[in-house]
Amino acid sequence: MKKTVLGGIVAALALTSLAGCGEKTVEEGEKPTYDAKVSTSVADWLVAQAPKGVARNAQYGTDDFGLSADIGIALAEVGGYDEEIATITAAVMKNKKAYTSPGFGTITSAGATAKALVLQQNIDASDPALLKQLEGTVAANGRIADKLDPKNKKAADYSNTIGQSYAVWALNNAESTKAAAATEFLAGQQCEEGWFRVTFAADPTAADQTCDADPKAVPDADATAFALIALSGVASPEAEKAVKAGVEWLKETQAEDGSFKAATGNIANSNTTGLAGWAFGRAGETESAEKAATWVAEHVVTCGDDVGAVAYDDAALTDGNTKGLTKESEGMYRLAAAQALPSLVFLPKDTTTKSSC
Repeated sequence: MKKTVLGGIVAALALTSLAGCGEKTVEEGEKPTYDAKVSTSVADWLVAQAPKGVARNAQYGTDDFGLSADIGIALAEVGGYDEEIATITAAVMKNKKAYTSPGFGTITSAGATAKALVLQQNIDASDPALLKQLEGTVAANGRIADKLDPKNKKAADYSNTIGQSYAVWALNNAESTKAAAATEFLAGQQCEEGWFRVTFAADPTAADQTCDADPKAVPDADATAFALIALSGVASPEAEKAVKAGVEWLKETQAEDGSFKAATGNIANSNTTGLAGWAFGRAGETESAEKAATWVAEHVVTCGDDVGAVAYDDAALTDGNTKGLTKESEGMYRLAAAQALPSLVFLPKDTTTKSSC
């Protein structure tokens, strides 16, 4: 199996970045010096959140296989956690039916299937049945869709640009015959200004499925970052063009302090900032990646029993350092850490203050 995405960010550090993007680049063979202490702290904390490979949701008493996959994929981006990734992958694959076929009218979740396959590909493996299951969710125009129980009137298709991004990532890694169509459809979710929307066209049978054809489309930094992460691993002029335009939009959107805000809430947060930093890193935009990493690093918990947890925002950082995490709040820190960890690979040395604990 040929992996289109060459080992994530760690490999990207050793490659020449995209040309013409207007930022300092990393020349081939040259490895910049970054601070690994914070990313290691966060990675180690995440590993501890998935004992035996599974993250347990204490609030609801359930196993969270989606978050487990997020953790495994994030660890693969930073490198050095092969054994832990293998453990997580084995646990998720053991429960792949429960994860990818969750019930409640959903026979197959396209997004969950794609994410599970990306996770598995990080250990240089690929389940042919899982790949076939993913390919079965891809329509002729490349759009993914959940397979629903026709007898369940409440069943709904939750597929979106984020799930499509994972599908593009997985299908290209597997050199699937469905990869080109899925990639073209994902690129079509980018509006002229460079951003991506999170939702698809309401009518899956509409002739024009593009973002520009949707007057209700709104920019979403998270969806944009996920799309760029996936497309940066595709070797085609169309994908490169989409990445360049998306990166420019993210650069214009990034605040002076390096942070990003989600489409809803209007609050600078680690999830969106981390994803954007991850996308910048994949595209070789090191200066913007460093700014994002610095902001994320300033929101890593440094006190108490959960050193290495990543707070969603300023308020969560205060709570994490002073009150600690609770079973109601720990999920927020876990997801923030999983989505932000890859960005921390680009944390410049001596840019964060020492803990006052």
